[in-house]
Amino acid sequence: MNVSRKNDILSNIILILVLISSVWGILWSLFLYGFSDLRYFTNLSNLIVFVTVFLVFINKHDQKWFKYLSTIALINITMTGLIYHLLLGTPPISFQSHLTHTFTPILYVVFYYVSLEETIKPKQFWVSLLFPLAYFTFFLATGPITEFYPYWFMNVAEYGFGTVMKLVGLFMLPAIALLSWIMIYIKYIFLTKKQG
Repeated sequence: MNVSRKNDILSNIILILVLISSVWGILWSLFLYGFSDLRYFTNLSNLIVFVTVFLVFINKHDQKWFKYLSTIALINITMTGLIYHLLLGTPPISFQSHLTHTFTPILYVVFYYVSLEETIKPKQFWVSLLFPLAYFTFFLATGPITEFYPYWFMNVAEYGFGTVMKLVGLFMLPAIALLSWIMIYIKYIFLTKKQG
């Protein structure tokens, strides 16, 4: 078996594992908590990961926009894992939480770097910030009306607009931007060396 064939087998195994992990996490969450649970960034990120890997599974990933979707999925699911484990998760962590915050993020990151053949350029890293910014803006706008904030660090009612904006604008957004650039740059360099 040549190296290319081994890589294809590895890619397919990872693809199946990401599909199973993401759909299992989404369905489990919907079964336990209903569609209102889709308000959480975690579940939306897992859904975007599922859509991305499903498009690869059915061989519909040759569109120009796919590299943007796969990169958005990469940053979203990485944020999901990091923010959960650094700011939100408290032991004991349930299997369902590990599924959506640990297993799927790790599997998708591996899948992205091992299996996908295209990425955006590092200078386009800002594309990966669009979804998190839209998500944050949506709950910043609707939170005062609905009195629902999915995460404590977005809760303007409790911490005040200024505090939330400082935390998100001065710490979280720059950290996410830097993480995005680094992850995209690593993939870009890897692909450039592989092709040239």
